Amino acid sequence: MKTALLALLISLTSFCANAQIGFVKGYIINEKGDTVKGELKINPKKEQDNYSKVFFKDDSGTQKNYKPNKVKAYGFGNQHYIAMDYEGELKFYKALARGEVSLYKMMFEVTNMNATSYDGEYYISRTDDKKMTPVKEGKFKKQLQEMMSGAAGYANDYDGDKKLNEEKAVEVINKYNNRK
Repeated sequence: MKTALLALLISLTSFCANAQIGFVKGYIINEKGDTVKGELKINPKKEQDNYSKVFFKDDSGTQKNYKPNKVKAYGFGNQHYIAMDYEGELKFYKALARGEVSLYKMMFEVTNMNATSYDGEYYISRTDDKKMTPVKEGKFKKQLQEMMSGAAGYANDYDGDKKLNEEKAVEVINKYNNRK
């Protein structure tokens, strides 16, 4: 009994240690367009924070909190966030796929009957578009075909349901972007 309890306690401790806030190697792109390498403070339990701010520590140890109006982009690992307009205010969008056709995700806070939750919206665009197009989840395949004109066969590989299948959408868009 003591052994099982000890094993459970060790498991919980290691789980909590892995889910804590910590610094990861990353970068920011400042207002001048310069890439500055350093470390980002990431909270895996609050992914929504990645869309509104970034806490950055440069190589000299200087720490600063940046909002999207002060940083053009940031990233860590294989995650990249770009500052763009969202209803008249700059927010960070997560770049899921980038190239001739790009797919972005935006998360925002929703308050319903005094309960706060977070919801996401997806946007798609072509390189020459001035504005991103909101993804209509039930019609995403059709939107892909329009975006991939001339090579719409790639869009036929997407087989999502009413809700957007993010992983499959990224796979199809990346195949299209890397076709040449």
